[in-house]
Amino acid sequence: MHLYIDAAETLSREAVLTSDRPGSSPLRWAGTVLRDLMSADLLTYGEELVWERCAGEVRHTARLRIDGTFLLADGERVFATPSAAATALSGKHHHGWSAWRRTSDGRSLADLRADLRTRRDR
Repeated sequence: MHLYIDAAETLSREAVLTSDRPGSSPLRWAGTVLRDLMSADLLTYGEELVWERCAGEVRHTARLRIDGTFLLADGERVFATPSAAATALSGKHHHGWSAWRRTSDGRSLADLRADLRTRRDR
């Protein structure tokens, strides 16, 4: 089993979070990882995530591992980020935070990340 990482999401977390940009720049949240959502109890270990493509004609599923990575339904491929998983499945770059949804309630990872942002900005 190998861990795959999307090069577009390898920004230095420290550089992003300590940016000199004023206010709540979206760049500040680019370093958010799935473990952050797990720590905030917005996602749980073992939770199933789904990505329905082509108007529901293609359905991909993955499970969230305890270390905050994605294990695809094939049980073989593990990805460090939602975008890396979506890109590998489609063959072209996808914004995985918008693509993947929690199976239990249909909320996207982007929505959950926005909830985390709201909590931290209080």
